[in-house]
Amino acid sequence: MKKFAAILIAAGLTLGLGACGGPEPSAAPETTPAPAPSPTPAPELPDPALSSQTFSKTFTAEDGTTVLIVNYTLPDFTDGEHVPALKEISSWYAQEGQALLEEAEGAFQAALGDYEVSQAAGLEFGAVFEEMTFEVSLETPQVISFSRTFYANRVGAAHPNVFRLGEQFDLTTGERLTFTQCVTDPSAAAGEARAAVLQSEAMQALFAGGVDRHTAEGLFQPENFVLTPEGFRFWFQSGELGPGAPVEIDIPYSALEEYLVPWIAD
Repeated sequence: MKKFAAILIAAGLTLGLGACGGPEPSAAPETTPAPAPSPTPAPELPDPALSSQTFSKTFTAEDGTTVLIVNYTLPDFTDGEHVPALKEISSWYAQEGQALLEEAEGAFQAALGDYEVSQAAGLEFGAVFEEMTFEVSLETPQVISFSRTFYANRVGAAHPNVFRLGEQFDLTTGERLTFTQCVTDPSAAAGEARAAVLQSEAMQALFAGGVDRHTAEGLFQPENFVLTPEGFRFWFQSGELGPGAPVEIDIPYSALEEYLVPWIAD
């Protein structure tokens, strides 16, 4: 898959206080830390009528042979034009769909090269097929969470490459929400989430089967998540912990209870 490795940057803020000579300054007034961003209280809005938008294209060689077929289905709303927040979410996915089609041009060149080599060697060629689907993992009056699955396979092959993606959106503003906006202390919450994932039954089974614990610990990314009615669903991408599909780990909200922002905790 082209360009599907997520680049996640964790930023920490350090505050240093230095002493100086001269008269002792008066004590600075105490300040209250700014609360973590969270969705605004939901106004009375109609329930979002979910639909989809599709981005597809068939790529062929000069002789007309199909070498690549792409079909990406992404979220949309039937009433999105009349509700600003839904329009914002639809627009985000429309841009994502166009970006996927642009990236498919690179996949086309690779598939075309494979076809030309196969022709020259007298070998059978199977076109490459890419597909993206989505489902709603959580919907509340304030937040909607989408889980996306990307498949890439050669026609006729047994096992596709599978990758997982996910997004959360504030239904009152259309803003995309990250893990840091779901918790009050992102650093501490990420550490707790990592510990809970590593202690899960699924990961313990993988460790027993030979997966290296330190490797898994280093690969964990808190932003690889979606929200569900029960908690956070984190994942490791296909191939990160060995061959096979992505590894998904469900962590209940209670595991991060002390860090949850009110709109999740309530």
